[in-house]
Amino acid sequence: MHSSRAAALKPIILQNIVESLPVGLMVIASNGEIVTINRAASEILGHSLEVFEGKGWGDLFFDDPKNSDFNQIIIDIIWERKVNFKRNVCYTRSDGESLKLSITGSFLREDGRIAGIVILINDVTELHQAHENEKAVLEEKSALQNERAESIRNLAQAVAHQIRNPVTTIGGFSRRVLGRLDASDPNRGYLETIIDGTRRLENLVTAVSDYTKLMDMKPEQVAMSTVIDMARTGLFQKEEELAKKVKWSVLGGAIEVMVDPRLFARALNELFLNALEFSRDDPVLIDVQVSEDAGSFTVEVADSGPGISAADRPYIFDPFFTTKAVGVGMGLCRVKRIISEHKGHVTVDSIPGKGTRVTIGVPEGLHNRPDLR
Repeated sequence: MHSSRAAALKPIILQNIVESLPVGLMVIASNGEIVTINRAASEILGHSLEVFEGKGWGDLFFDDPKNSDFNQIIIDIIWERKVNFKRNVCYTRSDGESLKLSITGSFLREDGRIAGIVILINDVTELHQAHENEKAVLEEKSALQNERAESIRNLAQAVAHQIRNPVTTIGGFSRRVLGRLDASDPNRGYLETIIDGTRRLENLVTAVSDYTKLMDMKPEQVAMSTVIDMARTGLFQKEEELAKKVKWSVLGGAIEVMVDPRLFARALNELFLNALEFSRDDPVLIDVQVSEDAGSFTVEVADSGPGISAADRPYIFDPFFTTKAVGVGMGLCRVKRIISEHKGHVTVDSIPGKGTRVTIGVPEGLHNRPDLR
C-alpha cells in the first residue's frame, strides 16, 4: 500500500519540482513534440501553457525568422548531439518584446537511443543590459582617456621640438669649451654640470619624441610565446649591467592573438625591465600568465619586488613620473599607450614589500590555438 502511494505521488512531486524551477524548462521528444514545459519557460517565450500542448517546437518557432538564432541552437544540439551546450541568443516574443536568453541544451538518451532533448531557458535581459551599460561607460571613459592622451602627445611633441635645438647647441658648445680647458681649471666643474644637465634633457627629448612617434601598428596573428621571447631578448643587456638573473615562469604561451608583435613586446619589455631594476632579489622572479576568454585575452605579469607605495600608485601612468634616480618616466605611460592602441586596458595591483601584478586585457584579439582550427 505504501509503495503504491509513493508511486502515485512521484508524478505530482516531479511536476511540482518542474514548476518551482526558477528557470524555464522545455523537453522535446525525438519526433519534435514538446512533451514538458514549465510555466517559467512559457512566460519567457511569451505563450500560454495551452499553446504548447500537442505542438512541436517547429510548429511554434521554426517559421519565425526573427528567432532564427533560437532555432539554430536546437538544430545544433540535434545534429551535433551536444551535452550541456550553452549559448546566449536574442529572442523576440509575439508581443514584440526583445529578450536576451541564456540557453543550455542536452541530449536525453534511453538504452543508447536518442529520446529527446532538454532545454533550460534563463532570461538574462537585465544582466545583459547592465553589461552593455557598463561597456558603454568604459568605452566613454576610454575615449576621454584617449583624448587626454592625444592632447598630452601633441603638447609633448611641441615641447620636444622647441627644446631639442637649444639643448643640442648648449651641450655642443659646453663640450667644446671643456675640451679647451686645463685639467686644473676651476671652471671645468661648472661645464661638467651643464653637460650633465643637457645630457638628461637630451634623453628626455629623445624619450618624448619616441613616445609621440610610437604608433605604426602592424597587427598579425602570433603566438604569445613569440611575443614574450621578443620582450625577454631585450632584457639580456640589462641583466648583465645589473649583474642579476631572471627566473621565468610562463604559462599559456601557446595562445595565439592578433597584435603588433613589435609593439606588444615593447610593452612587456617595459614591465620586465621595471621588475628587474626594482627587485632586490637575485634571481628576480617574473611570472607571466596568458589566459583566454570569449573574444579576449589577458596577460598577467607578476614580480616579487618591493611593490608600489600607495602614494605613488595614482601617478604611475603619468608622463615623466618616475621613482628611479636616473630616468625619464615614460615607461608605463608608453605601456598604456601601446595597450590602448590594441583597444585594451592595463591595471596594476601592488602590495608594498610583496610585489606587483600588472594585468593587460585585450578584447576581440583572440584567435584559436593551431590545434583547434
